[in-house]
Amino acid sequence: MVQLLRQALLISNRFYISITLKGAILARRAGVSESNHKDTVSIQDHEIDRLDLQITEYLQADGRISYSYIAREIGVPEATVRYRVKRLLDEEIIRISAFIDTGKLKYENVAYLELDVSPLFFESTLHALVEIRKVSYIASVTGEFNIMMEYVYEDNDDLIDFINWMKGKSEIVKIHSRTILKIHKAQYPIRLKS
Repeated sequence: MVQLLRQALLISNRFYISITLKGAILARRAGVSESNHKDTVSIQDHEIDRLDLQITEYLQADGRISYSYIAREIGVPEATVRYRVKRLLDEEIIRISAFIDTGKLKYENVAYLELDVSPLFFESTLHALVEIRKVSYIASVTGEFNIMMEYVYEDNDDLIDFINWMKGKSEIVKIHSRTILKIHKAQYPIRLKS
């Protein structure tokens, strides 16, 4: 079974290009199933095999890595790697995006917020939160809360203002927050069990 985990902010000494799966939240909701062939996995009606996953692992480590390097490492022609990456991108199974070391920028603080939103206003509240620039991650979840999100803030006053703004919204029943002191690892590779 493949683990579907989102790509978090990468904290390091350099700018990263990383890769994320399309619709990880939807895939988790819909379920990921193994096909009849043990080296193929179905994700939202798309099939990826062991070679796709190997290529994806290299791209997760460095999204700027050359196709020729990947091809040499896994023992396939460069054209195969190029074709596979193009197919994965075209089918929107993967996307390659930049993650910035937030510690080097103006915003260096990250808070995890869990919200209990009234079911009547869930969709409208979710869409409004998605549009907020400093919200770096948002997901529908099960349990005591129905929304989990990351908020990247400048300073404590910024976070307090944002939480107070949310507390003023009657559709948000409850808020729970945690601040990140230090990120020790923030890369979630996709791996196929042997």
